[in-house]
Amino acid sequence: VGSEMCIRDSRMNDKMTELQEQQELSEIPQTVEHSEAVLSQTNNLAENAKLLNNIYKLAKIYANSTMIPKDYQRNPDNCFVALELSGRMGVSPTLVMQNLVVVQGRPSWAGQACIALVNGSGKFTGDLDFITVGVPGQDDWGVYCRAYRKSDGQELTGTTVTMQMAMDEGWLGKNGSKWKTMPEQMLKYRAASFFARTYCPEVLMGFSTADEAEDVAPEPQKTTVRL
Repeated sequence: VGSEMCIRDSRMNDKMTELQEQQELSEIPQTVEHSEAVLSQTNNLAENAKLLNNIYKLAKIYANSTMIPKDYQRNPDNCFVALELSGRMGVSPTLVMQNLVVVQGRPSWAGQACIALVNGSGKFTGDLDFITVGVPGQDDWGVYCRAYRKSDGQELTGTTVTMQMAMDEGWLGKNGSKWKTMPEQMLKYRAASFFARTYCPEVLMGFSTADEAEDVAPEPQKTTVRL
């Protein structure tokens, strides 16, 4: 009899849990269906408790996914931040989660995300052009970005980033620096971030790119142990 009661109680608890999940999900469809409209209101998030609650429920759904980075899996709080940020930017929450990484404890955009955000901003005619200068492998080897502003057709050019700059700024000499192993890619990433900060800083929402964060991070201090 005791075992039957335990089984019955277990089934009842499972049923109650199922009903609770169904109730929560029943409140979500409108949020999901109109996610763009909901997330676009995040500027008033602090003043709208209902909106905050809806976004958090949506964050819990994302947190259950295994197709998002591990920093967000089973972490609705991190998902909430990504959803709030995506709403302000008008982009997909998945794009934010896949491209916003933590470097030295600070959120930073992946290098390719910076390029994608500039190209998708709608402010320019066509995508960024990467113009190479100097001699590959030499100190004057560099890259700058060029685009044409949609509003008036003006040609815009970003700062030229060279290997000499990488040496002068200390990026090249750091331990594990990617400037040593993939210099061309790093030149393009840094040229794109410089262009974005000059002509469309709003697309980065004040965040650095991951390679910038790594380059300015302090070197670990060496500890000498005396016996």
